[in-house]
Amino acid sequence: MSRIATLAVGIIALANPASASGTDASGRDYSGDYRMTGKGFGAHDSAYAGTCRIRAAEQGYDVSCYNADTRHTYVGRGLAEDDVLAVFIGDTLRGDHNAVFAGEYLVVYRARPDGVLEGTWVHAASRAAGAETLAPMP
Repeated sequence: MSRIATLAVGIIALANPASASGTDASGRDYSGDYRMTGKGFGAHDSAYAGTCRIRAAEQGYDVSCYNADTRHTYVGRGLAEDDVLAVFIGDTLRGDHNAVFAGEYLVVYRARPDGVLEGTWVHAASRAAGAETLAPMP
């Protein structure tokens, strides 16, 4: 099993029933609009910026992020446990269960007390990885 699949299985296994409703056991709700900044760890990777919208959904969170530098929107789904939000996000693809799958990247964010989400991401089909910050918009 790939490292990403193993990590994803572990993260999902950590999810408790409360995270399926869009809030975690502490009652934290990650819903909101965020300013996104990030950069890959590669020597030639460029910084990027944009916006993300996170919304509580029946099962976890719906996530949509717009990268202003590439003018590209990525969509995905996430689960929360305490101060951690894990998201599969990427281009929209047709998946199994006759549904849409958007799992090109795995991003794991940790919430700071001020509401900023600091994350690390990996790309499913390459060795690319990086860091990303989501700052709540007023």
